[in-house]
Amino acid sequence: MGLAPGAPVDGFVAVPASKSIAQRALILGGLAAGTTRLTRLPDGDDVRAAEELVRSAGSAVENLAPAARSVTGRPPGPHRGWKPTQSLSAGESGTLARLATATIGFCALAGHTTELTVHGTLARRKSAALFASLRASGVALEGVGEAGADAWPVRIRSIGPPSSVRLVQPTSSQEVSALLAALSAYPDATQLEVVGAIPSRPYLDMTLALLARFGARVTTSRTASGEVFDVRGPLTALATPLAIEPDASAAAVALAAGCLSGGTARVRGLGADSLQGDVKIVEHLQAFGCRAGFDEHGVFAAGPVARAADLDLEREPDLAPVIAALAARAALAGLGTSHLRGLATLPGKESSRIEVLAQGLRAIGLTAQATSDALTIGPGTRTRALSANAPPIVLDPHGDHRMAFAFALFGLCVADVSVCYATCVAKSWPTFWSDLERAGANVVRSN
Repeated sequence: MGLAPGAPVDGFVAVPASKSIAQRALILGGLAAGTTRLTRLPDGDDVRAAEELVRSAGSAVENLAPAARSVTGRPPGPHRGWKPTQSLSAGESGTLARLATATIGFCALAGHTTELTVHGTLARRKSAALFASLRASGVALEGVGEAGADAWPVRIRSIGPPSSVRLVQPTSSQEVSALLAALSAYPDATQLEVVGAIPSRPYLDMTLALLARFGARVTTSRTASGEVFDVRGPLTALATPLAIEPDASAAAVALAAGCLSGGTARVRGLGADSLQGDVKIVEHLQAFGCRAGFDEHGVFAAGPVARAADLDLEREPDLAPVIAALAARAALAGLGTSHLRGLATLPGKESSRIEVLAQGLRAIGLTAQATSDALTIGPGTRTRALSANAPPIVLDPHGDHRMAFAFALFGLCVADVSVCYATCVAKSWPTFWSDLERAGANVVRSN
């Protein structure tokens, strides 16, 4: 599969709702007293895994409509809480795996042992800081997979709520979010001390906003070594349905497609007040000289890419694949070299994203210098124009949905680019190819 130049992506593009919000809302609903109604749920693999995990843990999840669910929680407490009768699966979602690990550790029936399994590349990833924090609090964790003690699959023996928890040098904001979600399920005051910097802070801010909607009170204070979170629950079901807002990371792909194809792409319902830090794509598009902003309908963007850019993406690293495509267009047009910094969390994702992006960029004729936390993208020694008569370029996303999106965008910059194993987009946006096609994109299907 691939996108080809020559047809503008124009008008409103359908994108899925935020899987990050949906997964958090499903977990919190599964811990809250009462019944929470969720609408506009996305249909990706990660959200389906979260829904099934909460249901299997003992909370009641009912279908109200194709994109709507009711979740009746099982709050923790003496002789109460989650009590799965079988192993739980987090699929291939690192967010869900971390949320579930902390929730099982603190909110399942005390003394109960649960095995949490994972799929795909997640079986090779670790969350050492989270596992160490839970063990120090008294949770028994037994790694039963090839990745060892600090990774999934894992057997978890639950305890009651600790009075305080300490997390040292987190490698993901998801580790902080997971502990806060679990602690917020209890009415007693608890405290989480984080030593070191918290990566990708906007995702934690999203968690804090959702916790507040579910009735939790979390206050923060800075310390010489990091940050302290004072937490008091319990979680209670929302009085009105929670409509999941459009996914800002997916919107970024659609907006970039509009800029790179000569159209004006729009996404309804995503505003500057979004819970998602990735709405900063608007500023990043502007840094490349594109026209982008918000109006009464949502967010919009149009090209052309007019210059290279130097950007720090530490707060929104998931935008790096999209921005790499914008930088590729700048380099191909002779507009200069772009520098993307703050990418230290990317090597531990579904693929080693910095290196996979660099491989794809080199394959389309550009120079790409990759380090552990940065990517520099510049003109290559050979130029491959949009109308070049050259052999097809097949790019491998290594099973990573965000790499597939980036390589699809490369196809709007360089002729004859295709993405193999293109169905990996199902993790977050199953209808990606057809949605772009409906918006005007020239989708090339492989034989």
